Amino acid sequence: MMDGTINPGRTYQRSRGMADVAFRADELERLYQSGAAKALLPRRHGGAHEVVLVNTAGGITGGDAYSYGCTASATDVIVTTQAAERAYRSSTADIASMDVKLGASDGASLHWLPQETILFDGSRINRRIEVELDAHSECIVLESLVFGRHAMGETLRNCHFTDRWRIRRDGRLVHAEALTLAHDVPALLSAASGADGAQMAATLLYVGPRLEQVRDEIAATLPTLRSRAAVSSWQGRLVVRLIAAETMWGKADIAQILNSMHGQQVPRVWQS
Repeated sequence: MMDGTINPGRTYQRSRGMADVAFRADELERLYQSGAAKALLPRRHGGAHEVVLVNTAGGITGGDAYSYGCTASATDVIVTTQAAERAYRSSTADIASMDVKLGASDGASLHWLPQETILFDGSRINRRIEVELDAHSECIVLESLVFGRHAMGETLRNCHFTDRWRIRRDGRLVHAEALTLAHDVPALLSAASGADGAQMAATLLYVGPRLEQVRDEIAATLPTLRSRAAVSSWQGRLVVRLIAAETMWGKADIAQILNSMHGQQVPRVWQS
C-alpha cells in the first residue's frame, strides 16, 4: 500500500557493475564491461592512454557491488572517473563494496587517479585496492575523501567506510594500509590525529624506479599549497598525505602535486 509505511521485509534492488581493461605494447588488448560500470576510452593525441570509468547508476548505496580492473604492459595508462563518486545513505544495514585490481609490467606506468569520493551521511561502503607491478614499472594510487555534502550544509555524523590497500612489487608486499571510519565519526574527523576538522583528505602513493626524483619534485611544491600536506619516502615507496579545509583547495592542490611530477599527465576529464 502507498500509505507511507515501511515494509521491513522488502527486498531492495541493488546495483552491480564490472569494468576490466588491458593494454599491451601501446594497444588495447581487452575491454570488458557489464552492469552499471562503463569504461570510456577518449581519443588520445600522444601521451598516456586514458580510461574513464562511469557509474551509470549515479552513485553507490548499501548492498551495491562494483569491480574495476586494469593492466598495462609496456605502455602508459591513466585510469580516472568521469565525476566524483557519491556514496549515498543506505536504507538498510547492507554495505556496498568496491574492488580495484591493477597490474603493470614490462616498464609500464599505470596510474589510478579517480576524482574524489563523497561520503554522504549514513553511507556504508567497503573499498579494496590491490596492485601488482614488476621492478621496471611504476604506479600512482590516489584516493581522496570528502566528508559530507558541505555545499548542502551536511555534517557527516554517521557512516561506515573502510579502505584496504595492498601494493606488491615482483610478488613482494611493499605497502599496506587500512582505514576505518565508523562509530563516533565526528570525533574521528575533528581529532588532531584524524582529519583535524578538514572537509577533505587525500592519500597519494608512488612506487617505481623514479622514487627520488618524484620525492624531490613533490617536496618542492608542498610549501605553495593551501592544504596541509607532507611527503614521506621509505623502503621503495612514497606517500603523500593531504587534508584541506575546503574541498576546492584540496582538488586544486592535488592537481598541482601531479603537475609537479615531471612528465606526469593530469586526466583531461578533471578539467571539464
